[in-house]
Amino acid sequence: MTERTFDLELNELKEKVAYLAGITRRVLDTSSQLLTEQDLSLRTEIVRLEKESDLLENGIQDKASTLMARYQPVAVDLRFLLASMNIAHELERIPDQCLNLVQRLEEVRAFLPVKLPAELYEMVSRVKEMLTLAIEAYLQKEDRLASQTIGLDVFVDDLKTLVMNKYLDRVNKKEIDLPLAVFFILLSRHLEKIGDLAKNIAEEAYYLVRGEFIKHLLTSGSSH
Repeated sequence: MTERTFDLELNELKEKVAYLAGITRRVLDTSSQLLTEQDLSLRTEIVRLEKESDLLENGIQDKASTLMARYQPVAVDLRFLLASMNIAHELERIPDQCLNLVQRLEEVRAFLPVKLPAELYEMVSRVKEMLTLAIEAYLQKEDRLASQTIGLDVFVDDLKTLVMNKYLDRVNKKEIDLPLAVFFILLSRHLEKIGDLAKNIAEEAYYLVRGEFIKHLLTSGSSH
């Protein structure tokens, strides 16, 4: 009976993480809409969802800790609890970055509406794809999706570097107002951070499935 109860508790925890993931997706979608439409009234919804994600993450950490103390799980079940706690933490940090996007937009309010570089739209698309893949890697226990997510991070990093170099060059040539150049560069940094958080989720999902840290595998593979 205890084992059956534990399985039900684990499934309930997974559902809580899935719900938090849904909130995080909504924040990212709303932030994407904010950047596209530059409608600062969307800030209210982003703030609300960020606060909800905080509460959900706290609940997940408490539940997972309680399950560990009560059942003292080993092997696969312990990996699931640890991965779920870490994934919840990374999911909750994404809305924080979305709030940063809102703040950056508010700082250049005098310039709005402003045409965003194509690279930033591409970054938004990539990080949304990464988050979706990473979440599915966890929910489906699919290491292939985790690896795919991690592979996409390189493109996001490259796009951030491209934006930074492009707009520093344009500032030097006096082709753009400095506040706008800084705005584009900071947006690229926040989006890159969201990509990093999605990659972290994928790494946890990979660990959950394989029992190995993919960072270590990549490091050892690159040394040969």
